Amino acid sequence: MQARRILGASVVSAALVGTTLIVGSPAVARTNATAASCTALALETVVIRDRTSVNGTALAQLNKGETAPSPCQMYYGGSYTKCGITSSRWVKVTKHGVTGYVVGTCVKQPA
Repeated sequence: MQARRILGASVVSAALVGTTLIVGSPAVARTNATAASCTALALETVVIRDRTSVNGTALAQLNKGETAPSPCQMYYGGSYTKCGITSSRWVKVTKHGVTGYVVGTCVKQPA
């Protein structure tokens, strides 16, 4: 039994080697591509919120067709239904010095 626990812990440790998990309030990043920079294109008008939740405080608005700088990351938070899709994926954007999160289903980022 003791050997299984040690082996299990070793396997988990080995799986985590080289993996970066970015945990921050209020969102969890899905990748470790923090140095990259993308541009988010709003497919519909979206609200920029202070956290990854539809209950987050509205900070600004990204209008349909507008672009905003964004890290090339997906963030996961509160679930929502927008642009015909239910998801919990959010995109971090900055517009006129305001940084926050928009629903990911209504924003396009390069692949």
